[in-house]
Amino acid sequence: MARSNAINSSQAMNYIIGNQVYILGDFEDEEMNEMIGELGNLVLKLPQMPKYNASIKIESPYSIDDSQRPVIDFFIDSCGGYVHLLNDISTLINLAKYKGAIIRTTVLSSAYSCGSLLAIQGTPGYRIMAHDAQHLVHFGTNVVQVTTENEIPERTRHMREGKRTMLSKYKTHTKISDEELNKYKNCETGYINAKRCLRLEFCDWIIGENGELIGRKNKGRTK
Repeated sequence: MARSNAINSSQAMNYIIGNQVYILGDFEDEEMNEMIGELGNLVLKLPQMPKYNASIKIESPYSIDDSQRPVIDFFIDSCGGYVHLLNDISTLINLAKYKGAIIRTTVLSSAYSCGSLLAIQGTPGYRIMAHDAQHLVHFGTNVVQVTTENEIPERTRHMREGKRTMLSKYKTHTKISDEELNKYKNCETGYINAKRCLRLEFCDWIIGENGELIGRKNKGRTK
């Protein structure tokens, strides 16, 4: 399938249909810029409601009545890309949460790097994975250009702050340990399968091979 800038088109890898956001390609300027604009329009049109109480125990991530509270669905199968584009989406997600919306994320197959960081930012209780999907905790590589030696310390500080921001998202939204995060920080081996993601609270539910819905037992949720 040819890559295209088109949004809401069969030729686009990243697109929006209604309240459904499909991230099926990389986080790249070519495909993301217009989609992020469309997402911004969607979020700004949301009604202002009381913030959702994420501590409420639920029986199913599909039990919410979206006529009473808006739901934005993110379907993710991405190998990652540029962090600044992820940050754009994260800001819009936070605005949607402020306006009372539920963010439901579903990892269809691969949630790598930026895809992983996006998936974990769903509303607690509404983060879903396929049984054979996986996350990749990966902080990427940085390439910078400098014209003088004096720029090197500032560029280095900027890169370190970016990595700290990525680390903070995992610490905020999951139960992964600092030790494990540090192990994955500069490598390509941070693959985590769905069952382990469930234990580490990268997700709240797994869609099983036979269509069953498996939730974390310690949250009082049903299978």
